[in-house]
Amino acid sequence: MKSKIDSRDLEILQTLQNDGRATYSSMARQLKISEAAVYTRINRLIASGYIKKFTAILDENKLNFSIGAFIGMKVSPNKYEAVLRQLALYPEILEIHDVTGDYYALLKVRTKDKESLTNLLDKIGKLDGVISTETKIILRTIKETTSLPLQLLTGVRATHAVQQKV
Repeated sequence: MKSKIDSRDLEILQTLQNDGRATYSSMARQLKISEAAVYTRINRLIASGYIKKFTAILDENKLNFSIGAFIGMKVSPNKYEAVLRQLALYPEILEIHDVTGDYYALLKVRTKDKESLTNLLDKIGKLDGVISTETKIILRTIKETTSLPLQLLTGVRATHAVQQKV
């Protein structure tokens, strides 16, 4: 069960979205509360599910995962859940979304090269129940963020944590 959060909690969440390595002491100074209060609030936010996990956001191009793509999939309805379970096992598939519209699912993938993408598409196409796929290769990314727009909730200070690539 999620507990209620207040504006200080939202400021902590905003700070952590901008810098997951922000220290308790820096947040305490910013919020004008004790480090113990920051620690307690963060632990409560974790326990109540507002914070799923802490992670580093890696540069896919520097790590040679230079091919990004979105794959729309059509699947036999009676095989759909089994296909989703199989897809979740593929490390190249970063996201799987159940969507409305022309497709049953939309996948976001990252591969090292076109050949790796081709191999992945072949594996997906051979799954029992997959009817068809449509692939859109990412040419460039204009905006990409993992941050939620918390400032829309209660006027939390807007920050520029968005990675923009133009």
